[in-house]
Amino acid sequence: MIFKPYINTLVLAATFAIIAYPLYKRIDRFFKNKIPSISSLITVILVGVIVLVPLTYLGVQVFDQSTSLYANLTDPNRSEINPLGDVTVSSSPYIQKIQEKVAGSISLNFEVYVQKALSWILDNAGGLFGQIATFALMFFIWLLGFYYFLRDGKRVANWFVDFSPLSDIYDREIVLRIATAVRSTIGGSLIVALLQGILAGVGFAIFGVPAFAIWGMLAVIAALVPTVGTGLITIPAAAYLFLIGNVNGAIGMALWGIVVVGLVDNLLRPKLIERGIHVHSLVILLAVLGGIALFGPVGFIIGPIVVTLVVEFGRIYQEMIVDGKNKKLANG
Repeated sequence: MIFKPYINTLVLAATFAIIAYPLYKRIDRFFKNKIPSISSLITVILVGVIVLVPLTYLGVQVFDQSTSLYANLTDPNRSEINPLGDVTVSSSPYIQKIQEKVAGSISLNFEVYVQKALSWILDNAGGLFGQIATFALMFFIWLLGFYYFLRDGKRVANWFVDFSPLSDIYDREIVLRIATAVRSTIGGSLIVALLQGILAGVGFAIFGVPAFAIWGMLAVIAALVPTVGTGLITIPAAAYLFLIGNVNGAIGMALWGIVVVGLVDNLLRPKLIERGIHVHSLVILLAVLGGIALFGPVGFIIGPIVVTLVVEFGRIYQEMIVDGKNKKLANG
């Protein structure tokens, strides 16, 4: 109960330590394994610069754009909202007909839905930004936890092996499988989804899609959807550009989504998911959504980790306990 308020933060710290451990080992070898404290500190700084700085920037952009758009929608002096923005009439009669039909068929309920969605985003973001002192404390604990998990990770693993009631063979296999599962799940699914969402957001900004950061954030979640992935966001974005008369932008957005965003998944995911570790994409998506609902924003990482560990414990039990007993029975 004493540690309960900090469990989520410590889980995040341990997760980052597991993922960054290969980098830490390389840095530590550079110092000939003599000053692990310095190696840990350098690793924390590098991860902070590479990961946290871009994510912080995107988070600020999402918050600013959400606030601006919500204020726009709730302004009593504004004119009626046009869901398609300022439509540029194309010179092509065929495109003109499509624009007229679509613009005439869109219900004014669009405004209500957008207001509700943005209100939800602002309510959740406000809870985060409204507790700056708590956030600063948690961030400080995360930094310390990340640092010490890197430096003393082997000691923690050995402590688990010594105190576990299972055989040391099982314990060491469990430690190895947990580390592999975390690296594969976070690297093969979540990091790829984040990269795809960021690249999709860059494409939205380049080709003129409004509120690019908000749509990029939604593209991160869409990237976890099996089969269709970021197409759930990039295809409507290309359609939007087409309908407002920006045909070149629509073509560019479609190509960007297929070539740039799509290749990230095809090239990186197979390399980041280690052999023998596989959790279905639908399970990861549900774990992300359920994790966010249960734990808040950190559930984006904690949810998939918890589900992955449950799956891996099941596999370990089947392979090392059940199968082992069956072999003994078969051998008499």
